[in-house]
This record gives sequence, structure tokens and C-alpha cells, in this order.
Amino acid sequence: MMNSVSPELYSGNIIMTRVRLARNLRGYPFKVENPAVARDIVKKVNRALVRADTFNLYYMSNLTDLKLEAMKERHLISKNLIDNPTCGAVLINQDESISVMVNEEDVIREQCFMKGLRLTEAYKRINRIDDELEKNLDLAFDERFGYLTACPTNLGTGLRASVMLFLPALTESGKIGALIKEVKKLGLTVRGLYGEGSEAEGFTYQISNEVTLGVSEQEIISEVENTVIDICQAERDTAEKLYVRNQLKTMDKAKKSFGVLTNAVFLSYAEFMAHISRVKIGVMLGLINLNDLASIDDLIIKARPANICEQYGKRLSVADRDLYRAELVGKKLIKLKD
Repeated sequence: MMNSVSPELYSGNIIMTRVRLARNLRGYPFKVENPAVARDIVKKVNRALVRADTFNLYYMSNLTDLKLEAMKERHLISKNLIDNPTCGAVLINQDESISVMVNEEDVIREQCFMKGLRLTEAYKRINRIDDELEKNLDLAFDERFGYLTACPTNLGTGLRASVMLFLPALTESGKIGALIKEVKKLGLTVRGLYGEGSEAEGFTYQISNEVTLGVSEQEIISEVENTVIDICQAERDTAEKLYVRNQLKTMDKAKKSFGVLTNAVFLSYAEFMAHISRVKIGVMLGLINLNDLASIDDLIIKARPANICEQYGKRLSVADRDLYRAELVGKKLIKLKD
């Protein structure tokens, strides 16, 4: 049963939805290490999706380290795919809302990204991609166990439904640890910005399902969505006590951070994340007037190290990167305030 609370109430806390499907091909190893076999698979997947969308095909071996890192920062590819340069490839559509990794941990990893809490819509979109693969390829499927995957935790539906959340109050109040334990009891998990083993940069976490076997896709989506809304409500309740009741201190921190970000000459990524999080808190509470909250989340992606370099067309020194980041962030925030 879906939560009756509208997710739009938590638009500042809910950053992005991702739905991912893991698939393999019958007759092929789940982990492909032969370059000739890998190229054959990539061609088959590319042909299978020719009617589904307009994709650009990239082979890992043809991309620079900078391009690979920039794509990883935008969640389009994974470290596992980068670590398989002789066999790995990815198909990415025009607006980068869908990526299909080939020869990652599984032969095929399909992903759909959407802003906000849009799990059902994202699943429908990626399911259309999956239908094309199913129609044109012989996917590894078992009547008892469902879709067969390299890792047993993906067996069954092969579906991983994730939502990226901004949770400063729960983090600073020390309640995030207890929340992670409670979420785990529901068969879900809380990870950092880039999944398993990564840290929660800028109070940002990923909530996703761990169970894929013995449950339907809709059950997974409903469980994740309901949990996300409950977490967002807990974040708002905690923010009321932590920030709203100390409004002057919260405003002071937010405006000081805005001042740093709009006046800095050099700005490291760590400094940027620390200050942009304060600014975002201030905007969400109406203490700083910026006309587009979602642009802050876009800026966080553009300010990442490899993406800064990619925008300037070359690998930059740390000093130049920090200089360009300060210029980019300052101009964007001043424009948002106009």
C-alpha cells in the first residue's frame, strides 16, 4: 500500500531516482573476459536497442581516464565497468537519463535516472528497454529463480531501486546510525553517494532494496518509496528541532557559506560540498532566496573534479581546478539569486 503523503513535500530532500536491472545472456559467461566475445555481445545489445531509443555507444578502451571518471561522477558507468577496459562498453541516450552497461559485473546492467521520487515512472522507462532486450536476445532466466545474475543478491527480478536523499538533520543530530539499522530490518540498505563502500558526501545517501528474490518489481518499488517518504518525514521533524528552532544560527551558517561560495578565488571540492550543503539547508528553510533549488543539485555534479576538467577540455592541476570551480560556482549562485 502506497504512502498517501505527496513526495513533492520533500522535493529538497529527494534528489534523484535510479532504477537498475541486471541481466545475463544464455550461453555466455556472466563475467566476460574474452575481448572477441565481448565485442560480439556489445554488437548484439546495440542492435537489440536500435528501436528503443537513440543511444551513443562507448567502448571503455576508447575513452580517456578523464572521460571515464567524469561519466562515473554522473553515475553513467561504474567502477566495475572502468576496471574491465578490454571488454566493457556502455550505451547512453541523448539526455543521459538511460545508460546500458555491457560486460560489467553482469553482462547487461540497464539504468534509468530521473529527478525526484519517480520510481514507478523510471521502472516503466527501463522496462521498455528491457522488453526490447528480451525480444531480441536470449536472456538467462529460470522458472524457479527468475533472472540469473552474477551476484546472488540480484537473483530474481534483478531490480535495484534507489533514491538519493539529502539528510543533514538526521546526520548532524546523530540519528542516522539508528535509521540505517531500522531500514536494514525492512530489507533495504543505506549507502553513500556512489553505492557500496562509498561515503555520504554532503549529507547525501542512497536508499535501495537488498532483496530481489521472492518479491515482485512493484513490491520492491512500493517498499522503497514508502520508506523514503518516512525517512523524509523524520528528516523534516528533526530539522524542525535542529534548525528551525535555532533559526538565527542556521541562517548565519547558511549566509556565511553563501558568501564564501560567491566570493572565493579558490574552492576545493571538499570546501564546496561543506558550504553548498549549508546553502541548501538555508534555501529549503526559506532563509536564503534562490529561485531554483534543483539547480543546486545540478551544480554539485558539475563541480565534481573530473566534470570540472571535462568542461574545460583538459586535465587540470589541482590549483586550476579549484580556481575554475570557484568561478563556476560563484557565477551560478549569483545568477540563481537574481
